[in-house]
Amino acid sequence: MPTRPFARGLLAATLGALAFLGAAHAWSHDGPCLDPSDSLSRGGDFVAAVRRQAPAVVRVLSIAPGTDWGGSDEVGMPARSLLESERSSASGFVVDADGYILTSAHVVLGGQETSVLVGGRHRWPAAVVGLDRRTDLALLKIAATNLPAAAIGSSASLCAGEWVAALGAPFGFEQSVTAGMVSANPRFLPGGSGEPLIQTDVALNPGNSGGPLLNKHGEVVGMNSMTYSASGRYTGVSFSLPIDTAMRIAAELRSTGRVTRGQIGARTQALTPDLALAFGLDAPLGALIVRVDADGPAAKAGLRSGDVVLSIDGSAAMPYAEIQQRVAAARPGASIMLDVWRRKAPLTVKLAVAEGVPDLPQRIASQDTREARLGLDLAERTAKQAGGPVEAGIYVRSTSGSARRAGLRLGDVILAVNDVGVSAINELDRALEATHQGETVALLVRRGSITSFVPVAPP
Repeated sequence: MPTRPFARGLLAATLGALAFLGAAHAWSHDGPCLDPSDSLSRGGDFVAAVRRQAPAVVRVLSIAPGTDWGGSDEVGMPARSLLESERSSASGFVVDADGYILTSAHVVLGGQETSVLVGGRHRWPAAVVGLDRRTDLALLKIAATNLPAAAIGSSASLCAGEWVAALGAPFGFEQSVTAGMVSANPRFLPGGSGEPLIQTDVALNPGNSGGPLLNKHGEVVGMNSMTYSASGRYTGVSFSLPIDTAMRIAAELRSTGRVTRGQIGARTQALTPDLALAFGLDAPLGALIVRVDADGPAAKAGLRSGDVVLSIDGSAAMPYAEIQQRVAAARPGASIMLDVWRRKAPLTVKLAVAEGVPDLPQRIASQDTREARLGLDLAERTAKQAGGPVEAGIYVRSTSGSARRAGLRLGDVILAVNDVGVSAINELDRALEATHQGETVALLVRRGSITSFVPVAPP
């Protein structure tokens, strides 16, 4: 669910590396969580919930320039999964019938081509309206109308112990459902962005990123985001972005194409009990300043490394994550008062909040849509050349355009075009010429021990 998660080097792996920091903090949850009524009556039955929301769940596919869109050759994986890359595939869900879709930002960040598969049948090119790496959320737009939109609930009253279910396409298996329960809400991760998350034990795997988390009433209460794992695979701890946060970010992206946050020009870390003792504090609350940006608001106000920001605007001492949230929520130009602990003595500092740098979609120039052989760069291998275990046939050397979108890659062997067998490049060319301009072509492809037809759609 790799900047988040699931891909190697993305946030799932990062979170696994941060596990040594110790247990993350969960805030107490008052009010509705104290009422256990209806907790068991319908908790384990998600049949109606899935039936209600499944039409709104989509699959998001993205291609980054210069990458090979190929999957791993794991034994037992179906041919369809082998011909698609989990690193460029995620889930999403429709939030507006006019074609607005939420998904994970890490999947579309830097993508040259992004498309959305609706209903498992119709593929639409998608534009990235905006994205936000802090919450790993992206808002997409496709040129479709009257789409089934997801029923949106609220994450504010979601309680630990409630049953929830995830709907998405792990490893490319579309419309897959996994269920579990809420472990904590909200949960703030050590070394994280300070955004609240929903922790569950729902199985999330590569491809689940961006899909909906449903409550027992069939409402979307979160967007599935990541696992807490070094490998990116499910290990029993999963996280989802609360839907209240997701919809607020989506509204801002739809309105302006960017998310505006405040910042004070200081890098901070959370206090551990031992650090609190070292700085003369009774409890590990507040934000410990590690570095101050030159000419930033913190530097101008006289803050320095080793100061501890205890609270904002005269409040009681705050958890680290709350301080991050309060600063981010402040409007640029607004003044705030920081209660600071310096050399075991309190002081108050006033500063003006600056605007954080927003995330903007990378605009990559589109390639020429004219393509030869559907974007396939091919080489022939005769029986004499093979001379061993490598079979004769038409081998794929590289892909671009339509072939790459379809998942073809280096080493694939082309056996047929629709129902016409081919063993040489000139035979493949004749078979392609016999098809109608602009129509989808089915190529019979062998990869390793698996052979299957792959649809290749021209742009």
